[in-house]
Amino acid sequence: MKDYLYKLTDILETAARCDRYLPGLKKPTTPRMFDIIETTYNPSEHGYYNKPQLKLRATPKMIACWDVSIDLLLLLENVETRRLIWSKANKYSYSSIGRMLGLDRRKVKQVYITALIHLESLVKTQKDLLAKIDKIY
Repeated sequence: MKDYLYKLTDILETAARCDRYLPGLKKPTTPRMFDIIETTYNPSEHGYYNKPQLKLRATPKMIACWDVSIDLLLLLENVETRRLIWSKANKYSYSSIGRMLGLDRRKVKQVYITALIHLESLVKTQKDLLAKIDKIY
């Protein structure tokens, strides 16, 4: 029983990390020419600094977890429960989630654990979702 709980929490946390790596939406008013233009500097100029920017990209496992987490969260009918589970996957504390939902931190933890157990029971009835989870691990 605990095995799938750990897998579910790990999948949700990996999906939340993957969500931060995905590119955001561009403003509709931004012209496309700004995508092409890059500022170049000559080494002879004052303050020349040529350091390539680090681009973090999501791995295939992270994207698979992100895909599975969408299916997992859609199994839950209550929007507040979805919000609670996704907030906890994003490493929010119980007290900050409680402020969002208007609950005490101990009540938030209790609701979170019961929601995970309920989600695990829902997952065990879905054969295709179980296959996706087992394929990730």
